[in-house]
Amino acid sequence: MRFKEQIVVVTGAAGGIGLATAKAFCREGAHVIVTDVTPELADAAVKDIEEMGTGGRVLGLAGDVSDFDVVDSHVEAVLQAFGRIDVLVNNAGIIRRGPAAELAPEDWRRVISVNLDGSYYWARQAASRSMIPRRAGAIVNVASISGMVGFPIAAPYVASKHGVVGLTKALAIDWAQYGIRVNAICPGMTYSDLSKVDRAKNPEMFIAREKRIPLGHAAQPAEQASVILFLASDEASHVNGLVMNVDGGQVALSSAYFVPGRSDN
Repeated sequence: MRFKEQIVVVTGAAGGIGLATAKAFCREGAHVIVTDVTPELADAAVKDIEEMGTGGRVLGLAGDVSDFDVVDSHVEAVLQAFGRIDVLVNNAGIIRRGPAAELAPEDWRRVISVNLDGSYYWARQAASRSMIPRRAGAIVNVASISGMVGFPIAAPYVASKHGVVGLTKALAIDWAQYGIRVNAICPGMTYSDLSKVDRAKNPEMFIAREKRIPLGHAAQPAEQASVILFLASDEASHVNGLVMNVDGGQVALSSAYFVPGRSDN
């Protein structure tokens, strides 16, 4: 098992990519801490993971990643329970859609604070309180292909995910001296909790977008999780500062051309 007895934190792990990632780490022998802003959902995630029967310990923590004091208290709880943090997966994220000229300032601030500030707060505290003193650790940030290209009517989300990409590169440079690797994945369309909201609001747009994915379909959360585990593992021991698209070729096809060989574009 690649992560036997390692201590892994996954934020935003009540569903979608986060839950799939937490389960995958458990199957690989890790003790996993899952966080979510809603206590009931954090508890449900713990129960779901424990029912797998992998044997690793699972701890659920509820709170807002955009609140520094909450993050610091969560790190303290992890250190009290497990003594260290080996791997951090910054997955918590939200989206607010709307025309940029009409978007409420509080919606802008909320998305930036959760997606970008929350990632920094968790990385900062996990590194300063555990990884830097131990001279070891791996951080994987979950950005988005909207951190590489623009999305319509989603300015705060796009800005925040571009920020996560920049944060990944900056921390990878700053913390390499301590043996800490910092990488990011940029998921494309994935059957996650966020995409369910988009599908429900505009199913026609979702269908049209999925047709434009060169591989022909959106990703499953487990497909994103498998890449996260690779980047956190010793198999990627010399990978640092990488921003990896996991998108079925969506960013590669950024020219507005149709997908060759298909009649359903």
